[in-house]
This record gives sequence, structure tokens and C-alpha cells, in this order.
Amino acid sequence: MSDPLLIELEPPSSRERARRWLRGRRLMLSGILALVEVIGFLIWRPSAVLLATLAIALLVVSVMGATRLAPGLLRDVLWIVAIAQGIVVTIPLIVGVSLVAALVTAIVIIVAFVAIAARWRV
Repeated sequence: MSDPLLIELEPPSSRERARRWLRGRRLMLSGILALVEVIGFLIWRPSAVLLATLAIALLVVSVMGATRLAPGLLRDVLWIVAIAQGIVVTIPLIVGVSLVAALVTAIVIIVAFVAIAARWRV
């Protein structure tokens, strides 16, 4: 019978453990950060245009930084910030597009009712 193959692995450093923890919870932490930003926006009511501009600028800077850095803790933090800013930027766009779509649908329905009423002279 042969001896089993043993692979010795160094215990991870505290920095590596933190990096693994962040990487495993990247989306959750990004969502929490985005939620905190939205709640802060609702409470303090800053300028929406200014906040959107800052969010886009921070998104660009964090993506640029994360793509240029070597793998590590700072890069993972930058990706978390980038994902959170992406959420903060895209959610209002999606809501805005859906509101415009709902408005267009409502206008089409109203025009259809008016056309039907004019046709039937109701």
C-alpha cells in the first residue's frame, strides 16, 4: 500500500483571509453600500444632478483603479465601490425608463379611447 499524497499548505495571512472574506461577499457589501447611499440621499436631499455626477465619477475612478492594480485587498475594495456606484447609477435609469414606458403606454391607451369614442360618438 502506498502512502497518501500530502500537500502542505501555509495558513493564510490575515490579509489573505480578509481578501477572501471580501471576495466572497462582494455583491452583498456593494448592495449594502448602495443602500446606505440611497438612504443618505433620501435623508439629506442633496442635488440629484450633483450626486449622479459624483457617482459616475467615482465609478470611473474605481474601475480604472481596480483594473490597474495587482490582485489584493485594495483592488477588491475598489471593485466593491465600483459595483455599488454602478447600482446607484443604473437603478434611477431603469426606473426612469420604466416610468417613460408607462407614460407612453398610458398616452397610447388614452388616444385609443378617444379614437374609439370619436368613432362611436359616445
